[in-house]
Amino acid sequence: MIGEILSASLLMLIMIDPSDKILLVSLLREDFHIEDIKQLIIRANLIGFILLIIFAVAGKIILQDIFHIDLNALKIAGGFVLFKIGLEALEGGGMVTLKKEKNILALAAVPVATPLIAGPAAITTAITLTAEYGIKVSASAILIAILLTALLMFVTLYMIENISKTTLGVFIRIIGLFTMAIGAQMMVEGVGGIFLRLLESSA
Repeated sequence: MIGEILSASLLMLIMIDPSDKILLVSLLREDFHIEDIKQLIIRANLIGFILLIIFAVAGKIILQDIFHIDLNALKIAGGFVLFKIGLEALEGGGMVTLKKEKNILALAAVPVATPLIAGPAAITTAITLTAEYGIKVSASAILIAILLTALLMFVTLYMIENISKTTLGVFIRIIGLFTMAIGAQMMVEGVGGIFLRLLESSA
């Protein structure tokens, strides 16, 4: 059980992808007070956690029974989005576009909580983990990944002055490459799952 939770937590953390949240904090630090950014971090991660738990618990029902979307199709879509995000990071050294807001907390739900935290790839992973390991492992993985993401955002908030933008850009490009690879693998798994289902139905 512990091994499954650790493995699932790592996968969920990768899908949430803290690197663009680190970049977000660095951008906000230039224009907003540190206490306001703290509130944003707490609120955004709480909303993201709630959204991911909802999809972990009822995502399969919502997708298959209401919208009639195959889980493998969601994997392909989530993988494509993740691949695109990774490509943008690899090419430009940035993974988030931020609109200027007078009230920083207006950013908490959109775009920080969703799609930056609870994005297509993270939602797909939450549903998949529940299907494979059960809700206890999935919920534990989501909680651990969210806590680690929030922790990294807080650490960045206090250390950003000591991190050069060049170093941050290099780090984000490296993460972008891994993000592209994970997205590609998700798409391959989705296509493979659909292909196997077609073979089974025609047998």
